[in-house]
Amino acid sequence: MLQSKRTQRYAWIAATAIGLSAFLGATPAAAAYPDKSVRIIVTFPPAGATDILARIVAQKLTEESGKTFVVENRAGAGGNVGMEAILRSAPDGYTIGMIITSHAINMSMPNKPNYDVTKDLVPLVNLTLSNNVLVVHPSVPANTVQELVDLSKSGKMSLNFASPGNGTTPHLSGELFKQMTGAKMSHVPYKGAGPAMNDLIGGTVQIMFDAITTAAPQIEANRVRPLGVTGIKRSPVLPNIPTISEAGVPGYQIDGWIGMIAPAGTPPEIVDWLGKNITKVVETQEIQDKIKEMGLVYADMGPDKFKDFIAAEVKKWEAIIKKSEATND
Repeated sequence: MLQSKRTQRYAWIAATAIGLSAFLGATPAAAAYPDKSVRIIVTFPPAGATDILARIVAQKLTEESGKTFVVENRAGAGGNVGMEAILRSAPDGYTIGMIITSHAINMSMPNKPNYDVTKDLVPLVNLTLSNNVLVVHPSVPANTVQELVDLSKSGKMSLNFASPGNGTTPHLSGELFKQMTGAKMSHVPYKGAGPAMNDLIGGTVQIMFDAITTAAPQIEANRVRPLGVTGIKRSPVLPNIPTISEAGVPGYQIDGWIGMIAPAGTPPEIVDWLGKNITKVVETQEIQDKIKEMGLVYADMGPDKFKDFIAAEVKKWEAIIKKSEATND
């Protein structure tokens, strides 16, 4: 009898503890997070904007939390190799990663990845937005977006636009431009932005939608002429250059972006911790200054807003890709 009462008492205590834990909204493991190193997988090689931003955030998170956040590069297949590594990891918050525009684009390409960015991951924060800039070779007799469109339709000059490759944001920036303006110009894919810009400077091609950060030095040196930026707002790097929408193509907008995600199934408490703490460190003046130096704009999107943003991006790119018949071959 005594043993029975004692057993009942222990059962009541255990049930109360479980109920209290549920009420507080955290399991013991989640409450202790992070209690070991956290791995941040970058889906592209070192030294690019995504890698640089990840390392800046990792260093600051390490300083603020007292735990180690380490960056690991897993490049290949347009970011798909690294993304699959992230999504195959245990959903415990100890492997998170970077996501960029290309991952949303890949969802609608003929060679689709083995994951779905709207279902297989948990958005944490969208860190930055970035734009491309429409530039032309100085020999092109067009000083505005409308003059370029008119020139392309006139038949007076054969116009080709370069890109770092099929399915990249510069490529699709050009395809959307053609769709919205009726401009006549042919796409010439290269194996990277460097070779594409070299041929633009040399006059082999006439047009390019290039990342502002890499195009700015060529613009400053008068090697290429800027006509418009692709974002919804003017770039702080090129404040005197209008957006393409301002310049006569209302509604035109292409924003590149870099964010952070975790595998689907990561506990809400850990998602909340990561979202709040990443946002906290990114909003420090130190990192805000570095973001501006990189020619990027702070996105300021937490988990819920970023989730809706990713879904909208997938739909937007799907429409552009379907109409242009773009491939990622």
